[in-house]
Parts: sequence; structure tokens; C-alpha cells
Amino acid sequence: MTIKISSKDLKITPDIEKSVEKKLTQRLKRHGQKQDADKITAVRISERKPNTRVDVDMPYLNFYIHAEAVTTDGVLGGIDKCIDILERQIEKYKTRMNKIRTKGGSRKRDILDIVPDDVLLTPAVSDDDPAYKIVKVEGKPQTMSIDEAVLQMEVLDYRFFVFIDADTDSANIIYKRDDGNIGLIEA
Repeated sequence: MTIKISSKDLKITPDIEKSVEKKLTQRLKRHGQKQDADKITAVRISERKPNTRVDVDMPYLNFYIHAEAVTTDGVLGGIDKCIDILERQIEKYKTRMNKIRTKGGSRKRDILDIVPDDVLLTPAVSDDDPAYKIVKVEGKPQTMSIDEAVLQMEVLDYRFFVFIDADTDSANIIYKRDDGNIGLIEA
């Protein structure tokens, strides 16, 4: 597992870096994660006294799972909370995959590649700047079936998900409704 650690407002010592890598590899080893050499687990750490925020983006099979924690327990306490969240997401994913397999369904894992979204934009300052600023840019939507998109949205715990339908080659949006169901917007 390749781990990239970045920090803001905090100096990461080699001891902290080794501890973070050790915790991630040991606790997530039991999930049998097979990593490609080009896949990177990104750990972002920032500190505003007394809180420490830890964000972890990790590839698992063909999905990216995300966890974030804000804690007063320091970097290692935040890592522990993030790992707990990642383990729950992995178990949720495995359970859903097992349910699908028992119903006779099959997955095309080669279609489920998700592009990492580590790009931040800082707009140029001018007199006619809008009241908002773009802080995150997602990759282009992936081609997948509606079932695969629902599974991806559930695993990532998103409220909505944009994808390209494999059957119609058109952009679609799925979203969680207030009644617990899933809505589909076809474009």
C-alpha cells in the first residue's frame, strides 16, 4: 500500500509518518486488500488548536472510499477514527456485494474505476468575483449501470451521484430521497 501524507499547519515528523503507515497497513490488512502499484492512499492532516482533522482517501478494489475525523486526540486518534470509518465502509461494500451475488447478479469490476479528486482550484481575484468559490473539482463521470452507480453512491455515502448510463450513453443522476428511496434523473 502506497501512502501519501500531506499536512497543513502541522509538521509531520518521521515518527508520526511511520505510526500512521503502520496503523493503516496493520488494521486494513485483514480485509485482504489487493492494491495496484499505481493506487495511492492519501492522508491529509490539518490542525487548528485544539482540534486535529484527518482525511483519508483509499482505493478498495475499484472504488475509492473516504473517511474524515475531527478530534482532540491528535493525529493518531484521528487516524484511528478514520480507520474505523473505512472498516465500516468496507464491510458495507462486502455485504452489498454478497447480497447481489446471492440474488444471481454479477458485477463488471473493470467499469467501476473512479477517478481520484485531489484537485483544488483557487480562483483569480478580481472586482467581479462571485460570492462562491470552487474548492473541489470531480473527475469526469464514469460509464456504469444504474445498479453499479447506486452501489458506488452507497459505498461513498453520497447524497447524489453523476454517471453515464452504460445502456443509453447518456448522463444520469441518482439521488437519495427523503423517504429512503433512490431517485433517478435521466438527461
